[in-house]
Amino acid sequence: MNILYKLKNNYWLLAILVLGSMLRFYHIDFQSIWLDEIHTMNEANPNIPFMDLYDVIMSGEQMPPFYFYSLYFIFKVFGYTTFVARLYSAILGIISLYAIYLLGKELLNKRIGLIAAFILAVNYFHLYYSQDARPYILLLLFSILSFYKLIVFIKKPILKNALLHGLFAALMINSHFFGLFALLTQYLILMIFLFLVEKTSKKTFFKNSFLSGLLTLILFIPSIKILIKVSELKEFWIPAPTIDAYTLIFKEFFGNSELILCLVGVFLFLYFIKISKEKDYPITYQSIVENNIVLSFIVLLLWIIIVILIPLIRSYLSLPMIISRYFIIVLPSVILLISIGVVQFKNKTIQLGILALFFTFSMTDIFVVKNYYKSTNKAQFRETTSFIKENNKNNEPVVSSLGWYMPYFFDKKHTIIDKSLEIFISEMQSDASKIKPFWYVDGHGREYKPSDATLAFLNQHFYIDNNYDGFQAWTKHFILLKDVPKIIDISKYKNLQQYNGDPFMFNLESFENVNNIIKVTGWSYFENQESSKSVVDVVLIKEGSETSLRLQTQKVNRPDVTTYFKNKFNVDTSGFNSILDITNLESGKYKIAIFLKNEDTKKEGLVITDKVIEK
Repeated sequence: MNILYKLKNNYWLLAILVLGSMLRFYHIDFQSIWLDEIHTMNEANPNIPFMDLYDVIMSGEQMPPFYFYSLYFIFKVFGYTTFVARLYSAILGIISLYAIYLLGKELLNKRIGLIAAFILAVNYFHLYYSQDARPYILLLLFSILSFYKLIVFIKKPILKNALLHGLFAALMINSHFFGLFALLTQYLILMIFLFLVEKTSKKTFFKNSFLSGLLTLILFIPSIKILIKVSELKEFWIPAPTIDAYTLIFKEFFGNSELILCLVGVFLFLYFIKISKEKDYPITYQSIVENNIVLSFIVLLLWIIIVILIPLIRSYLSLPMIISRYFIIVLPSVILLISIGVVQFKNKTIQLGILALFFTFSMTDIFVVKNYYKSTNKAQFRETTSFIKENNKNNEPVVSSLGWYMPYFFDKKHTIIDKSLEIFISEMQSDASKIKPFWYVDGHGREYKPSDATLAFLNQHFYIDNNYDGFQAWTKHFILLKDVPKIIDISKYKNLQQYNGDPFMFNLESFENVNNIIKVTGWSYFENQESSKSVVDVVLIKEGSETSLRLQTQKVNRPDVTTYFKNKFNVDTSGFNSILDITNLESGKYKIAIFLKNEDTKKEGLVITDKVIEK
């Protein structure tokens, strides 16, 4: 009720929270879940027995269990969907806007708190992870709240404030182990003030600080076993840091937008100008607490320095651990430094103008440059697996090197085989009875690049009759070559013309005939319907014949076709590429043609192009 009362009487803060909510709730489930989010869905699965949950989290994650336990119970109440998982993150993101307002207000003043909340509300990095079903936004929230309670405790070092700091610090380090670096920063700050506090208060300050730390340690016990496991890792997937690793992370904080980074640079410059003008005076506990600029300098600079320095040293000495999303924990401190820089413009009209410019640049970057809410930026496993389910009429096995992730998308009637294509095919090579049709799905940087031996075996025994190529996710349906008719009957089209049967849009973009290898690429689709159910075949029609020879043709993802023609139907899967070895082709003159068929609408069409080969 106190929070609602404050919001009712603080229109600027309320407006910021509404803005932040709109940005975070809009199209929240537009993107498919990517690999790490599938981890979340598998490990917080509400169907897992509660007693087994800890072991499941420990075997699949290098993170504390708090986020997964909380999401586990949320799924129990609100349903096991990606929408619910992302809604949880979005709500945490909105709460963090209010939290940074409180921190800015406590550390400096109300105006700083409002500006910090506003900048964070339109920050692309914060927005992205507020729509991501992972623990990073939880880490950010409790890092803000723990620093907020740290400042409250320093200003009034009573037991209540100490215990509240210990609670929020525990929640921070139970959200992600990177919180330990921020906790180390907080203890260093407490040591500085313990050294400065008057002798009469030193014992009480130490006792309350100790109790705060003790509470944090007790609440961290459930995560210690996982921390030990993580500390024993000898190798990890994160690459060694480059010399400009932190520069790249800083740019990523602001969406790599040159316009926003330019303003941020100005604000940070003004901040350092401000602190350079601070006059010298005797350093005492009370003088620092009463001087908000000095207090903020100590807290914010140590917050940034400790959190970036220790991972850097450890990355070079033992195990790499520098990846941008882990450093979301320092984003609030950077935002607060920027906010202090903004208020160096003393004229309020100029301040509002500068913030309006920042808002304009941010919205332009999100809605226009990145087209954030409409363009695909996460691996399309949802679309890829949906394509398999829609087309797997014979319930053939689904093979994947990411087989552990697949059960989230498929029910028990689907057979999932957790093997790479190379291993799966090698087993077929050693046992001919295993040569059967199958689906293969992969992604997350893994492309379709079989070895020469595997490719030769596939070409000898299989035909790819259907495929889906999404963003960082793809699938191919391999059927037995002996079951594929090499000839398409076109006798129904009497007196072949250039256009036969149902008309369709098409474009033959490239045609190559090099060393008897025919390669053809292009796109085709029926108007007024989606292309997902259409099957395209590139064929060779021999002069004087009523049959056509099928080339091996695969679909290619072409979202540019939908965009270019401003099509109200999705024709992203209208692309194709074809290949055929004509070394043993019967002599004669052949024309290249495109045969398009839709299984749902029963439309069929044949277009004979002007491309000709002679053998």
